[in-house]
Amino acid sequence: GVGMLASEIVGAVVPVANNIRLSYKQNRLERNVVEALQIVQRNQDDLEDRIVKLQQSNLEYQRQITEALLDNIVEEPQEAMVKYNVNGYVNLLKSDNTNLDIVLMFFKTLSQLSDLDIRVLKSYSYLGNDGENILDICKDIHIDFEQMRFIREKLERFGLLQSKNEEINDNNLEEIVKYLQNLEKESKKSKPGTVKIPKLKKVSGSDSYKITPLGRQYLTLIE
Repeated sequence: GVGMLASEIVGAVVPVANNIRLSYKQNRLERNVVEALQIVQRNQDDLEDRIVKLQQSNLEYQRQITEALLDNIVEEPQEAMVKYNVNGYVNLLKSDNTNLDIVLMFFKTLSQLSDLDIRVLKSYSYLGNDGENILDICKDIHIDFEQMRFIREKLERFGLLQSKNEEINDNNLEEIVKYLQNLEKESKKSKPGTVKIPKLKKVSGSDSYKITPLGRQYLTLIE
């Protein structure tokens, strides 16, 4: 099963390789494909039975998930992202969930992330971040907190991080709506009661973030 899968990956890449004229692109493609095959082969024992079952029952799923992987790694300049893509591919193949929409969304999102984005996401989770925090990352790659803010906002747009200030605003708005609804309800009574004014939380001057369940799922898939 793994041998057939490796043949499919190589076979799908050959036409692409033939169309690449620039040597650095050719070398990058070859490097990425070799890395992908090595990771697949290291997971051979776990994948073997699953691949055989897919070839018998859901060959279309295997084809599309392999194409999604190849679309990502053909032009991927960062070697670390190749590893994340293939790890996600392996874990998705091993999963009993064969929802193609979820798979394609995973690869589409991953194609728009960088190794730095993943490092930042990991810093908010216990999954494989080796204790690295935001300050460590800023010092390591020499960026300031303003530049880091854009990375966190990007991860928030993908639903991988959540702004705590945004969460506070949402909770405050919910409390205000409840207050107004209760106020309207009491105003219709012949003897309206007192509606307690809600205590709203103060929004911090400097925003902070937390990882979302989706962010944890992504890290679990790529590790």
